Amino acid sequence: MEFSMSKKCIHCHITILDEQAQVCPLCNGVLSQDDNDTIVKVNGYPDVTAARRRTTFFLRLLLTICVAVSFLCAAINFLSGGFPWAVISVSSLVYIYIEFYLFFNPDVHIIAKIAVTIFLALLFVVMIDVVTGFDKWSLNYCLPGALLLFNVLIIIVMFVNHRRWESYTWLPLLSIAFAILPIVFMHYDLVTDPIVSEVAFISSVLLFIVGLFLGGANARAELKRRFHI
Repeated sequence: MEFSMSKKCIHCHITILDEQAQVCPLCNGVLSQDDNDTIVKVNGYPDVTAARRRTTFFLRLLLTICVAVSFLCAAINFLSGGFPWAVISVSSLVYIYIEFYLFFNPDVHIIAKIAVTIFLALLFVVMIDVVTGFDKWSLNYCLPGALLLFNVLIIIVMFVNHRRWESYTWLPLLSIAFAILPIVFMHYDLVTDPIVSEVAFISSVLLFIVGLFLGGANARAELKRRFHI
């Protein structure tokens, strides 16, 4: 945003914002400096470079803090021994930094941000489960719960972008691909409570089928464009 000194025509009593103007555009009279000496704000293009620099500086500062705190936690945990709590602390700091990076990155699509956020959160809780003894609660409930949450978010995105909701019909396929994992884990006794996993898998399949039939030719065209089939 720039600032400009205003000028005034004593005959027409109008204010001229153009600093280069010497005569009034209405009467061609000589312009004089405004008696009030008003400073007028002139709108222009936003200073994108300055905003990007502030964002970059903030992310670098956050990364520096995360690295320093992670090193401190790892060193204290290593010297003191016992429960490996530093693994949880360092993982949480990594998760926080990635989330801030995604939030401030306009080039990442909202769907990608949602998917990465859920995936990283799922990895985080699985890691906590493993470190604390691996009671398999993360695979029994958190994994299918994350899939159900992802399906709900797909429906919300479709409603928000209802004019072109067919462009999101490929997302349930991604959900189905991840929903197969709990089914596979059942055969290796990694999932001991299959009810939530089965519900997640069925909901993913139903969401894909409903979207495919309601979307019609547009949905099929979107799948062909995405997967070249």
